[in-house]
Amino acid sequence: MTCERCNGLMVREQICDLQGRSSLCVDGYRCLLCGDLVDALILENRRRSIASVEPILFTSPRIPRLVPA
Repeated sequence: MTCERCNGLMVREQICDLQGRSSLCVDGYRCLLCGDLVDALILENRRRSIASVEPILFTSPRIPRLVPA
């Protein structure tokens, strides 16, 4: 698996609550280069947010065209 941020190597890691509030541990992945940490919930939330973004149209009536067509 490669990192979405830097294309580095992602390694499997068990992520546990270090604050001691619960004994919750989940499996996830950490990038060896940039340290990005993802688990199933993070990946699902990223997928949902990307799917809900509407594309920006470059031809807006408020923005005049600066380059002749």
